[in-house]
Amino acid sequence: MTAFETDGRAGAGSEPDSPEFGRVTAAFGAVATVSALGGIALGVLLDPTFSWTADALSDLGVRDGSAVAFNWGLIGGGAAGVCYAAGLGRAGRPLRALLLALAMVAMAGVGLFDLTEPLHGPAAVGFYGLITAVFAVDGWVRRKEPTGRVALAFAPVHVAVWATFVAGRWPVSGLALPELPGALMLATWVWVVGPAPVVEAIRSPAGDPTDGH
Repeated sequence: MTAFETDGRAGAGSEPDSPEFGRVTAAFGAVATVSALGGIALGVLLDPTFSWTADALSDLGVRDGSAVAFNWGLIGGGAAGVCYAAGLGRAGRPLRALLLALAMVAMAGVGLFDLTEPLHGPAAVGFYGLITAVFAVDGWVRRKEPTGRVALAFAPVHVAVWATFVAGRWPVSGLALPELPGALMLATWVWVVGPAPVVEAIRSPAGDPTDGH
């Protein structure tokens, strides 16, 4: 089965099964993750006052030095992520595609509506909740595959991250460190363990379908 084959409804020779379609989908995933994580990293570099223990990542979105990099990184990443999700949908994964698209809209909303806006909180909560659902649904569907089991494990791990933080088990007062694992797990899902991994598309020779799943 190719990495971009549909879930039980693959049509031989159809466009969504083509290697080129898979590479385009993966390219959007790569842009989404690099844009979002790059915006965060650049924002941290541009804000010498940022504290990993006392601040939330969203504090970067309201400070003069880091706001443009942080907010536009999330907005651009969200837009590319919706396109990646659309690729999953066209490849026959509609539920995962819908959940991921909603998560990407929420991620873009975190950048579009900064901490001073009432929609910022719902967008942030929606993003983290929806990516947990993506991990759970995708992992369950692909639970017979090693990468599927890793994706499935991400869901309880992410829940545990937030549960332990809420319970006061983290020696920090800010949200930045608890926010980071979810973002990194999403990037790992897109690049390595998801149903359309970027690394597999990169390794696949032009015109030659991969055999990653």
